[in-house]
Amino acid sequence: KLLLGDQEFLNEDRHNLSLSNGEQNFLSLSFELLKAKKSTEDIVVLDDPISSFDSIFKNKIAYAIIKFLNLKKSIVLTHNTDLIKLLEHQHQNCFNLYYINNTDGENNGFIFINQNEVKILLYIHEFLNLLRQNIINEIIDEKSFLISLIPFMRGYSQITNNINIKNQLTKLMHGYENEVINVTQIYKQLFSNNIINNDYNISAQDIINSDIENVKIIKSDTYPLLSKTLYHTYVYLYLRLNVEKKLVDKYSIDTKKNEMLGNILSSAFNNKSKEDIKKRVFFLSRKTLLNEFNHFEMEMNIFQPAIDITNQVLKKEKNDIMKKLNEI
Repeated sequence: KLLLGDQEFLNEDRHNLSLSNGEQNFLSLSFELLKAKKSTEDIVVLDDPISSFDSIFKNKIAYAIIKFLNLKKSIVLTHNTDLIKLLEHQHQNCFNLYYINNTDGENNGFIFINQNEVKILLYIHEFLNLLRQNIINEIIDEKSFLISLIPFMRGYSQITNNINIKNQLTKLMHGYENEVINVTQIYKQLFSNNIINNDYNISAQDIINSDIENVKIIKSDTYPLLSKTLYHTYVYLYLRLNVEKKLVDKYSIDTKKNEMLGNILSSAFNNKSKEDIKKRVFFLSRKTLLNEFNHFEMEMNIFQPAIDITNQVLKKEKNDIMKKLNEI
């Protein structure tokens, strides 16, 4: 018998219970974890167990997973780095972390994430320390490295209330801007004087003109996931700036009234013709053009874009977008 207050709730219709949907789902998951604890199977698999819960229940679920399944071998599948962080904070070093991939032409299977990257994935201060010190040993091309960090640096300058730097970097995140920004000096102000040796004065047009097929940023031996995410971020920025530049120039869009990409798309394809609707839907549905930069500016999660999309999918999306731009 289980009681909710003084009312038994086993075998009751869930609509008759004075519980929110989140509370009911949490109780259901608790029973599943109890069943898993008693199971004779060798491995328990949990598929994104926190996807529909608020922050309080996410924390409780992480605690329950560790307590209920502490004697079990468990595989927890998730796209959400929040769960990884919650498990770590509940019980440090309680898991091995893998990136799972299954895409033609890529490195597939369970790809082990080494402790260097687990540390910078879980703790923002560890990533900042890397940018202040040891990243110097990993950089292949300083200019490409700085460009790939522009969205992260903009988010970081915003949360540290460095509005002047934030406004400068904003000039490099819109394809219609022409201002040249000394990104080396920005990196030095935000992180360290000892990492970047040369001055790099960069404009949005420089990023638009990048040889995107041959960009090399950092080595992939010690930090393979970071290497991937910096390249992805560079491609996202390259695509967004190309789209904005082409549409603003082609359709003579007033960027004082239409500053953001969504407004630019609506202004460029502003009638109800079938062709305009198709173009508008095409660009608005591209993952690389939408909200991936929010991970930097609101969550300071530099890794999420690389977790969300494979190299092959990114390549296809890049080719599709550039082909569509060339047709306009």
